[in-house]
Amino acid sequence: MKNKWHIKETDADLALMSKVLGISEITANVMANRNLRTKKIAKTFLSLSLEAMHDVLQMKDMEAVLKRISEAINAKEKIVIYGDYDADGVTSTVILHKILTRLGANVSYYIPHRQEEGYGLNHKAIEKLAAEGTRLIVAVDNGISAVEEVKSANALGMDTVIIDHHEPGATLPPAIGIVDPKQPDCAYPFKEMCAGGLAYKVAAALCAYLNTPFHERDELLVLATIATLCDIVDLIDENRIIVNSGMAILNANKLINPGLGSLITLRGYLEKPIDTFAVSFIIGPCLNASGRLERADLSVELLLAEDFNRRTDLAQKHLELNEARKVLTAECVERVLSQIDMENPDKILVISDEDAHESVAGIVAGRVREATNRPTIMLTQGDGAMKGSGRSVPIFNLYQALSAHRHLFLRFGGHAMAAGLTIPAENIPILRDVLNKDCKLTEDDFRPTLEIDRLLKLNEVTLHLSDELAQLAPFGKCNDQPLFVSQYVLAEQVRVLDEKRTLIFTFSAQTGGAGSIKGIAFGLNDLYAERLKEADKESYKNGGVFMDVVYNVEANVYNGRTSVQMRVRDFKIV
Repeated sequence: MKNKWHIKETDADLALMSKVLGISEITANVMANRNLRTKKIAKTFLSLSLEAMHDVLQMKDMEAVLKRISEAINAKEKIVIYGDYDADGVTSTVILHKILTRLGANVSYYIPHRQEEGYGLNHKAIEKLAAEGTRLIVAVDNGISAVEEVKSANALGMDTVIIDHHEPGATLPPAIGIVDPKQPDCAYPFKEMCAGGLAYKVAAALCAYLNTPFHERDELLVLATIATLCDIVDLIDENRIIVNSGMAILNANKLINPGLGSLITLRGYLEKPIDTFAVSFIIGPCLNASGRLERADLSVELLLAEDFNRRTDLAQKHLELNEARKVLTAECVERVLSQIDMENPDKILVISDEDAHESVAGIVAGRVREATNRPTIMLTQGDGAMKGSGRSVPIFNLYQALSAHRHLFLRFGGHAMAAGLTIPAENIPILRDVLNKDCKLTEDDFRPTLEIDRLLKLNEVTLHLSDELAQLAPFGKCNDQPLFVSQYVLAEQVRVLDEKRTLIFTFSAQTGGAGSIKGIAFGLNDLYAERLKEADKESYKNGGVFMDVVYNVEANVYNGRTSVQMRVRDFKIV
């Protein structure tokens, strides 16, 4: 499926922005495209100061939550942190456990088993916790939809506070307090934090409430950073501040959390820089793997472990589980894709595969979405019903679409881009039918769109521009790496490295090639061959062809020398 190219337009005074902020008009254009147009907003965005974070007491119920937790600490009541089995749930559980332990609380944690219990609070676990003498449940990364479960906890003499970031339903649980900025009557100005970010805010607020130093700040920022990147929340506002600070702290001290340090060491990052890609796609999946194939308690234990041998053993276990998860995922993706009519797919894919491992349903849904650019719901056999996960595309709000048919589900929750659900098998065809009938999107809507920041001349692609654009990092959801297009550039040379699925370009603005720039593309070898064939220029495999090129501007360091290069994302042969 060919990408659509859309060059953004702005009416901002780029010359004025450039002068006031001391940046080029190109970088000013990128910032204007992100609605960073006033001096105050732009400088706050560029400063990335922890002091720029919002007042936590603006969050609905925050004072009630702090008060109840503090009372439990002082009275030595048994507190149980009830978390979730993904990286966000694990790190937020660890954040709260570390701060409560240091504050002298009688605290433990409970993570439900993915296959045996499913997501969130459940009645059996609540009864178990009550029998063990629990007086306060702190639900983190879950709880916002647990109305009946919180009622049960109340009836058994336990209080509940909830720290969650998922969409609230029409009825809220009868908890002592609910920290979730997505509540419609919450005045907090930033709504898109993950549970790890919220747990960090609660930890800082709790220290202030009890008038005690926040010694754990740096370590907990690192854990909140992992949560923020792995949960793929919007990388703007406070999330951007957390990730920027956390990544700097992590690279300065990779053993700041000993268990995480063991994992970093085994993954080969102790002696080299860790970037957001490494956290999101190398470290994070290892933390997720235990919850997928065994118990997420192992990940919590890893991040709480101090003993060298124990944390090394746990880190190794996580690597092995992640490798096993990769095999399960690859097998399931191949099987599922073979079942889809790729020439005429449904608008909304609802896939049922009883042989799929429940733990990889969300990953498989994401891979199928990437292959088809269709919202995808992946379902497999659960305990007496079908369970699974959905992953969407930006143009389609999956949570809203599913919410209109809540009566079909036994359990359901999520947000615009992802959802989890349990559904009777007989309701699956009904769900598939109603979602596709409701969907008004056209085939053209499903074509991936490359949102391009600006048209550049090749001589504007400089190392200075790369350095300026790097100030806008960290990049991620809602703060994409700036994307540019240059038209009618000459690919003087093209090296095709089939064994690495890599293309190396030498670009210049005109024949003769003065001032050439290196371009690199990963995984586009087949596309290059296809585009040459379409243009009837197959003999130009090794270069000499003119192209329109979409790319990121980045620095490349080789043999101690830094130069600018174009990371090619798409191209047209002209």
